[in-house]
Amino acid sequence: MLAIRGFRIWLKIASLLLLLAGITGLGGSFFLHKYKVYSVFFSSLYITLPAKLAVAGGVILIISGCIGCLVSNKKPSCGHGLFVYFLIIVWCIVGTTVVLAYNHKEKLDADLAPLKDVFQNYSGNSQDPDTKAVNALQHELRCCGVKNYTDWLETPWFNHSGKYEVPLSCCNKSFDSCNGTLDSPQLLYNEGCQVKLEEKLLLSLQVFIITSLVVLFLLVMSWIIVAQLMRHQPPQEYRILDQE
Repeated sequence: MLAIRGFRIWLKIASLLLLLAGITGLGGSFFLHKYKVYSVFFSSLYITLPAKLAVAGGVILIISGCIGCLVSNKKPSCGHGLFVYFLIIVWCIVGTTVVLAYNHKEKLDADLAPLKDVFQNYSGNSQDPDTKAVNALQHELRCCGVKNYTDWLETPWFNHSGKYEVPLSCCNKSFDSCNGTLDSPQLLYNEGCQVKLEEKLLLSLQVFIITSLVVLFLLVMSWIIVAQLMRHQPPQEYRILDQE
């Protein structure tokens, strides 16, 4: 009885951790929200698959965690079987997330191939998707140009504008006097957007991989705990029915 009580406590702890991991997995929706703005910079829609799977896995983990908490104080039953069934589904989803995240981690340069073309298509029109994406990228990541601010000298927008300046989104927030002119390059962001975007994506993919590996470990531990509960299940007592 003491062993069973201990395994039930561990099952509740594991279920709570799975519940917490599920809530964390919903953070993939933040990546998807950002992708709506930055989608023009990516060569393939598949880069969002790890985030979509993380959200799907997060939802199922929350359900699994709730079921685990409910059955942790009960004798092994169909509820435990349903708990294990959901964990198998999560295992498949999380395992796929790890593989996809690692795959995209190795080919970020190819995924960001359209970045330079988007900068070349910059028109200065705030309603233009490419213009909105470039301004949002430079403003949020605090960068200017693909490699640096000199990339703007080669864009059609710069050559047709007749002005010796870059977009205001290149201006360093620390300097209120910045108006985008190249006469004062020290007022602009020094770093290019490609390196910063790659670093941001790499960090996101690493978070997906590490979180997924932790979840896989929790899944294995949960299976072991449920197996031990089933193993220590008291034998059923059978009685011969009286025959009339």
